[in-house]
Amino acid sequence: MEWNGANIKLLAKEKGITLKQLGAEIGVTRQSVGDWIKGQLPKGNHLVALCKFFDTTPNAFFDLKEATGITVPSHRAKGVAKVTPERQKFALKHATEYSVFFRNIEDPRIVPVVRAKDRSDASARTVAQKLRELAGASKKEPITIEESFRLMENLGIYIIIKRFPETIKAYAFYTKIHSYRAVFVDYNTNVIDLIFALLHEAIHAIRDEEVVDPSYDKEEEDFCDLVANYVQFPDEYIKLALNTMSGLKKSHQINKLKYLGGENLHALYGIAKQIKKIDPSFNLNVFGADTNFKKGFKSIGDRLFAEDDAKKYIDTLRFISPLFVDAIIAQIEGASDRRLGELLGIDHILDAKAVRAELQKFS
Repeated sequence: MEWNGANIKLLAKEKGITLKQLGAEIGVTRQSVGDWIKGQLPKGNHLVALCKFFDTTPNAFFDLKEATGITVPSHRAKGVAKVTPERQKFALKHATEYSVFFRNIEDPRIVPVVRAKDRSDASARTVAQKLRELAGASKKEPITIEESFRLMENLGIYIIIKRFPETIKAYAFYTKIHSYRAVFVDYNTNVIDLIFALLHEAIHAIRDEEVVDPSYDKEEEDFCDLVANYVQFPDEYIKLALNTMSGLKKSHQINKLKYLGGENLHALYGIAKQIKKIDPSFNLNVFGADTNFKKGFKSIGDRLFAEDDAKKYIDTLRFISPLFVDAIIAQIEGASDRRLGELLGIDHILDAKAVRAELQKFS
């Protein structure tokens, strides 16, 4: 084990106290606390005092070799945007901010691993079928937003909604933090894009047990896309969509796709792509229509913060990410209002104190 004094600073921040105040509580100077943060190992009685004060174990201050920390694979950006070092740094920064939070989760779940023989179409279909079963999805209908959240929960994936800067061209990204699976989702991700984004990152999560190369791998990205498409759209639904458009003018075909997309919360482009796999003669340009179609739907962040109501916010967040909310509840007594707001991405929209009161009802 290797001493990691930087975690003292993180824990103090979570608790809402200064390093000088921490030193006074422990019975040492501010300078001593600073030395510990820089790498000096505290004496045994001081380490015990730190553990007692923060209500944690010595593991919180050490990097354990069996849990190497944080992994942020290099995943594809949205659209034609390129994967950049800036995006990787951003992803690592966000993941690191949750390091102590995940280290303090008491009981790691045993999560399923869905393996693929190779990156073939047949393997993609096999993996997709297993994931649809885990989600409890209908055999004939696209996976719903409720089922996609259920799948993430069953895979042990913590969904965390944060604001991404404009320079980070991504709907979401997967990372592993101290053996826990987490997917960060951009506040501004349209709900129409959300299901596929979650599915793509969920496949990265289960593939992470096999594919450990953190560098960008186009073949792996294409395989994740392939699986995600099969998870989202069963063949029966694609055939139904194709049959209902047979013989219609292109403008009427687009209207039909808009109806299906609105009913099942999926992009026009996604289903058009799958239809073309079944019928290569199907050539319908939906890019412009898809962009206009999405304007009629809110982002996941706007839905989460739809009202200035702490109870409705917590109810919605529990619906989206019950694992994350449960972990917040378990650690709420040791987190300051400021830290709680940081973990949840709350700024001026909701009062962190009101959110704390709602969370404490569950604890």
